Amino acid sequence: MADRELTQAPGDLSLSQIELIARIRWLIDLRWGAFVGVTATVLITREVFHPPLPWGYLLATAFLIPLYNLFFHFDWQRANRVGREHLERTSSVLANAQIACDLVVLAALIHFSGGIENVFEFYFVFHMVIASILLSRRAAFGQATLALCLFAFVAAGEYVGILPHYNSPIGVRLSGLHTNSMALLAVLWTMATSLYVTVYLATSISSRLRKREEEVGALTRELARHAQELEAACDRLSELEHAKSTYARNVAHELRAPLAAIDQLLRSVTDGLQGETSDQAREAISRARARTRALLSLVNDLLSLAAARQVRVLGQWRNVDVREALASVVDGAMPSANARRITIETHIDENVPPIHADAKAVTELLDNLISNAVKYSFDGGRVTVRLCREPEGILIEVADSGIGIDEADQEKLFTDFYRADNARKFTSEGTGLGLSIVKSIVEAHGGTIVVRSRKNEGSTFAVFLPVTHPPKNAGGPE
Repeated sequence: MADRELTQAPGDLSLSQIELIARIRWLIDLRWGAFVGVTATVLITREVFHPPLPWGYLLATAFLIPLYNLFFHFDWQRANRVGREHLERTSSVLANAQIACDLVVLAALIHFSGGIENVFEFYFVFHMVIASILLSRRAAFGQATLALCLFAFVAAGEYVGILPHYNSPIGVRLSGLHTNSMALLAVLWTMATSLYVTVYLATSISSRLRKREEEVGALTRELARHAQELEAACDRLSELEHAKSTYARNVAHELRAPLAAIDQLLRSVTDGLQGETSDQAREAISRARARTRALLSLVNDLLSLAAARQVRVLGQWRNVDVREALASVVDGAMPSANARRITIETHIDENVPPIHADAKAVTELLDNLISNAVKYSFDGGRVTVRLCREPEGILIEVADSGIGIDEADQEKLFTDFYRADNARKFTSEGTGLGLSIVKSIVEAHGGTIVVRSRKNEGSTFAVFLPVTHPPKNAGGPE
């Protein structure tokens, strides 16, 4: 119930107001238990000690507790139904009224059970703790003053004879204590200091806690606002990245067809299909064709990079057997490897599971890693490919015995269009996009990639891909 009432209070309330609204109902529920406790205490005392007390008055006073508590209960429910503004105004009034009624009943119970002889007189202090927690400091001191006035009225009234005195079990043994002026002053002084010191200490602590809670609340709201701004910025950045990739893909797609046509026309000339040409013209056309093919390779890599960065959204995800994809890629790399006497070794675990992935992207990843390993290996070298099972995925390792990568260049290795100096000197082929494509594919599948390399000692690329990585807005399984 308290949680439901809290949810009806809007977020613009202070933490102290929210706490007060939540505790009003708790105070009402607590009073039912207090009624049972007071009634049981009266009945047990009557049966055990048999003091000459007005048991009828005591029980009648005890039954006042559920009567006015019913009023507070229904008034609280009505205020809760009316709405937040009425609830906010009513909560403080209800809290003060409830504590005040409790103090009046407590004073009556103390009077009918022995006055200053009653050992339960310091239950006033218990109410001061509650008032200090729920109410403002001024209201808490006001309740302390009311409690002191009520107790002083009972004590002084019995002292001067305005109120009748009833002997408690203690008063039977210490007769006349209520008429002893020194005892009266001592009890009043002790009660006054106990009430005011309790309120001062409790309100000091609670005010500091409330201040800290307000600071925490303000910080929480500020963090929530920054989190929303960051999320919006990330969404915007994702949209811009998507737009950039789409633009690059569209431009590259428009360039690929005419470049392929130019390459075919130049090839027809160099092959003599357009008639005889001079050796000098054929040489110039061959160089033009090489440039065209390099540009066509760049366009194809741009298309692959754009597709890799959108594979999470646009890819066709299904269960992919990486062993089959690896075998196909290795077969495709064998001609260029054999031409340079490079050996390709594969080590594949038999229990490698299929992974949920984009099949075309996985093939592209393997092709880039293996073709790079062959491209940058020395003639007569060796490329080793390992495919292993991991606890939550698979591990792909491609190692070569080639030129390696300088440690200073490894940080930039996955940057678009970046090629290390020794790679440029070793071969002019390459666009610097292969490893960017690989990293984009790995990240789209929720994996990781690590490179270990030393210059002139070869390189090893280790890729971990999880078995299952549900993509955001991916296409369904094929």
